[in-house]
Amino acid sequence: MISRAALRTSDVIRQAREHLLRGQQLPLGMLDACIDRSWQRCMEHGLQPGTRPELPRLDSSELRTQRETHRRLIELADPLIRRVAEDLRGCQLLLATPDATVLKSYGQRFVLNDRFHIGAGINLDERWFGTNAPALALIERAPVLVKSCEHLLFPDNPVSCVAAPLLDLNGDCLGLIDLTFEADHPRPEIFLRRVQQLTGALEQRLFFRHYQQHWVLQVHASLAELDSVSCGLVALNETGLILAVDSQAAQWLGEASAALIGRHIEELLGNSWKEICRQCESCSALLGLPLTGGQLVGRLNPPDQWQPAALSNEAIVVPVSPEPSLCRDLEALVEEWPMALAREARRASRALEVGLPVLLQGKTGTGKEQLARALHISLGEQRPFVALNCAALPESLIEAELFGYGEGAFTGARKGGYSGRLVQANGGTLMLDEIGDMPLALQARLLRVLQERVVTPLGDHREVPIDCRVIAASHRDLEILVTAGDFREDLYYRLAGVVVELPTLNEQVDLAGQIHERWASLCRHHGRHLVLDETLVERLTAYLWPGNWRELEHCLEAALVGAEPECQRLTMEGLSPRWQRKLTQPMESGVDSTATSEDVCNGSQELREMERAHMVRTLEAHDGNMTAAARALGISRSTLYRRLG
Repeated sequence: MISRAALRTSDVIRQAREHLLRGQQLPLGMLDACIDRSWQRCMEHGLQPGTRPELPRLDSSELRTQRETHRRLIELADPLIRRVAEDLRGCQLLLATPDATVLKSYGQRFVLNDRFHIGAGINLDERWFGTNAPALALIERAPVLVKSCEHLLFPDNPVSCVAAPLLDLNGDCLGLIDLTFEADHPRPEIFLRRVQQLTGALEQRLFFRHYQQHWVLQVHASLAELDSVSCGLVALNETGLILAVDSQAAQWLGEASAALIGRHIEELLGNSWKEICRQCESCSALLGLPLTGGQLVGRLNPPDQWQPAALSNEAIVVPVSPEPSLCRDLEALVEEWPMALAREARRASRALEVGLPVLLQGKTGTGKEQLARALHISLGEQRPFVALNCAALPESLIEAELFGYGEGAFTGARKGGYSGRLVQANGGTLMLDEIGDMPLALQARLLRVLQERVVTPLGDHREVPIDCRVIAASHRDLEILVTAGDFREDLYYRLAGVVVELPTLNEQVDLAGQIHERWASLCRHHGRHLVLDETLVERLTAYLWPGNWRELEHCLEAALVGAEPECQRLTMEGLSPRWQRKLTQPMESGVDSTATSEDVCNGSQELREMERAHMVRTLEAHDGNMTAAARALGISRSTLYRRLG
C-alpha cells in the first residue's frame, strides 16, 4: 500500500499541536514521517508545546576549543559557505559539529523571541531545543526541511530551516550545514536543494584531497552534468583496481560501493585499462560506459589532473522573494485558465512525459516560456531546462550554440570546445523559442538530430547521443510559414506533437479577476498593501494589450513601485501620463472573427509585404546601416537580413 504524503500546512500542524495539548494520539500520517518521529521523541524528553527551556551555550573559551577540535571541518567548509552566504541575502547559514553545536554563523542573524537567538556556541540538540533541522538531519542522516510551525516549541516561529549532514569518505558525520530563511518563502524546497548542493561540493573536495595522487573517474548520465556536484566519483590505483566509490557513483552504476571496491575497472569500461591509461596519461578523456541498464558518460582523470566542481553563482543564487510570475507549477498556472485551454496544457504535460514534442503558439507576451517551464516542472524531475531563443542570435552563431563545436573548430572558438544546448539539455528539456526564425538550412539539420537522437558538434567527428524532451515556441503561425515556404513542413510535423495555442490578453475569460490576482501577487512581492481602484480595473480590462501579459505586468509593477509611501489606493491618477493616455484612447479591434482561411492567408501575405516595406524604409532612414536599422526595429541583424532576402 502506498502511503499518502502528509500535508505540511500551518492548519494541519496546528491541529496536530492541539491533539498533543489534549493528550491525544496523533493520527497516522498527519505529520511528515520524520517530523512525527521528532515530536514523539520530544514528548519522551518531557518537552511540550510552549515549553521554554534554557539552551546550553558555550562561553568564548569553550567555543575556541570546539573550533580547534573541528579545525579540519572549518577549513574545508568555511570558504564555500561564505560564498553562499554572500549570494543568499536575507538568509542565515550555520556550520555545526556532529552533536549540533554551532561553530560559526554566516549572513543574517535571526531572533526567535526575546530569549532565543541562533548564533555560534549554541547547542541545538533535540532534547532541549525540540524539533529543528540541524538536530533532525543528524538523527535521520539525511537532508531535512522543518517548516516554521513544525518547530514543536516555537509555534509562531518566524523562520523555516533546512539542514544536511556532511559525511566523510567512511560515511561518518563530520558536521552539518543549516540554512535558515523567512517562514513565508513560497518555495522552501529550493533551499533544501541548495544545502544538498553545498554538502555535495564539500564531499567532492574531501574525495579530491584523499585521492589526489590516484586516477579519478567521473560518471553521470548527462555530459552537461559531468563537471557538476551531482556527478559520481570512482578512485582507481595504477593497475585499474577500484579503491573507492562515492554515493553518487554507486547510484549511477547501480551497485553498492562495497560491491564495487576491489573490482577491476575493465568490467565497467569494456576496454583495456593499459590502452585507456596511455590515451589519458597527459590529460582527461571522455569515455562511454556501456552498462546493462543503459549508457553513462565518464571522464577519466590522471593523478593530479582532476579538479572538484565549483559552485557557480547560477547554482547557488536563490532570490528570497522570487519573481511572482515565474517558476509556477502547472496546476497553479492553469487554475484560472479557460477549461479547454487548461485541458490542452495538461495534455501537453502528459505528451511531454512520454517523449512527444510540444509546440506553443501565441503572440509575444502571452506566456509561452512561463508555460514551457511549468511543463518541465510538472515532470517532477531535477533535470536541466535549457532555452535557446532562435531569433536573438546571429545566423552564424545559431548552429554552434545549438549543436556545439570542437576545440579549434573556428576562429574564436572556446578552448576545449563547447557542448551546445542540445547536449546541455540531455536528460531534461530543451525549449526552442521563436523557432519560426530559424534559417531553413539549420531546420534541416535540426530535423535530422531530432530523428536520429545524435548530435555531431562543428569541427568534430564524434556523434554524441542525446535524450531530451523538446518544446518549441513561436509568435508566428508556423502553418502559414509552411504554406509560404519559410518553414520546413517535415520539421513542423516533427515538432507539433501537441500544439497549445495561447490566447492574447483581451481574449481571456474574467480578465478583471486575473488583474486582481496579479496585483495581489505583486503587492506581496514588494511588501506593499495598495487597493486597486475598480474604475481603473475597468479601464485596464477595456485596453487591448498588444504586449499581452508582459505589458500588463510592467504597467502594474511600475505603478506599484512608483506609488508614494502614504498611498493606500491606486487610481488612474496614480499612473504615469503615458499610461493615462493609453488607457483613455479608444483602440480599434483586431482581425474579424468571420474571416475565411483564404482571407487570413491573403492578409498574412499583405502583412509580410507591409512589414518588408517598413523595414526598407527604416534601413533607408539609417543610411543603409543594418545594425542601426535592426536596433530601431527591435530585431536582430540576422533576422533583418533574412526578411529582406
